[in-house]
Amino acid sequence: MKFRFSTTAISARLFSLCLVISIPAALSNASTWNELTIKLPLGSMWNFLAPLGFASLGIVAIGLIVLWTGFRKRERWTWFVMLIILICFSFPSSVLPVLLEIRRFGWPFLLDLLGAFRADGHCWIVSLHPNYSLGIGCAFVPGLIGLLSFIMMSVALLLPVKAFFWNPGPPQSGVRTKIAALWKKHTWIWILALLLVIAIAVAFLVRSLIALNQINAAEIQQTNRMIFAPQNMVAVFLAKAENSIAMPDAGQEDAIVVAVTRDGAVFLGPDRIDPAQLGSRIGDKRVNKADKTDETIYLRADARAQYRDVENVIDAMRGAGAEEFGLLTQRKEDSQLGDYLWIGNPLLKSVGLEVFSPSSPDSPRWTPQDGTVTIRGIYRPNAAPAYTINETDVKHAELRSKLTEIFASRPYRVMWVKGDDNLRFSDIVDVIDIGRASNVDYIGVLTPGATAGK
Repeated sequence: MKFRFSTTAISARLFSLCLVISIPAALSNASTWNELTIKLPLGSMWNFLAPLGFASLGIVAIGLIVLWTGFRKRERWTWFVMLIILICFSFPSSVLPVLLEIRRFGWPFLLDLLGAFRADGHCWIVSLHPNYSLGIGCAFVPGLIGLLSFIMMSVALLLPVKAFFWNPGPPQSGVRTKIAALWKKHTWIWILALLLVIAIAVAFLVRSLIALNQINAAEIQQTNRMIFAPQNMVAVFLAKAENSIAMPDAGQEDAIVVAVTRDGAVFLGPDRIDPAQLGSRIGDKRVNKADKTDETIYLRADARAQYRDVENVIDAMRGAGAEEFGLLTQRKEDSQLGDYLWIGNPLLKSVGLEVFSPSSPDSPRWTPQDGTVTIRGIYRPNAAPAYTINETDVKHAELRSKLTEIFASRPYRVMWVKGDDNLRFSDIVDVIDIGRASNVDYIGVLTPGATAGK
């Protein structure tokens, strides 16, 4: 076979190589066509991978057809088709994710990406296989492959520009004649190949349907009830925190979740309730769960709610026998708009801060021998809150350094938080978040129903 080494031929081969490299990932995504959702550690989301995979396969097929027909004959319209594929297919899938990661983590991410050159051959080979699973050492290889593929496609697009626009030369009609002759001579072979592909697709479809029918029906119902059951969640704007931890148990069917809205309304689950009855209602739920009396109760309070409303709810929960709470928050880098893409219960991916509020804070357990540390937030009209640590004024910017210094030599790190009634709940969450950043082990919330030990 005679190979031509014109710029057009080299460009077509480079383009073809890049498109073929993207086929394994497209096949992996398309293979999820029979799954309605994508399973994630804390729930599920709509399966967008299947249509993306089929679209990618279609674009690859179009690109290969264009490359080995009109592109080789230097027909100008084919150059623009490849330009569209580069901009609308390769750039969003290969370069845009890298730019977003750089925006989030800074330029050091690019150094980590380039460090993937040091990965062994196994990483590069496995990353091209559908459903691959890479370790930490190979994590940046797929991103680097995508970036290199985009660069190679860009070079392939620019390489034959002169041949297409400045020196097109005579059309190569022989290529069309050879293709037409090959098709006419071996038509039955192409038909058999097409029938074989259809047969494989039908067999795959039947096999998948049989496998789905063999899944335990009870397990499907349980999964659907957990993931797809409608959640009448109370709309609140969660406070943001940097040191939140995952609290997926807040999304369990029997979890006790109390919500406080901006205007002070209180909800137990989806039901609005009189704050005076909250303690008894929680007590009834805990009695029905006798084996889980020590279970954490979760509080979803609006960041803009007045702290007095939250204090009343904490007092009621403590009156029901609960001493440990999970204050559900939002990570500062996350957006609550993402919940609209989540299937079913967004609480399955909750994060928050752990706090306690014992009925007897004077007990030796909560009063360390090296002294009590109490942070108070002071309300100031039309100004940011003021803060004190054990009655000593401290600026907000110095809270973390002061707490780190105080607890550096303490074997048992306990901190108490109290605040004026007119503060916003987000101001209290901010102090708790700073305490977590200062490696405080236990953070207690002081309300009108409890006083700190002296």
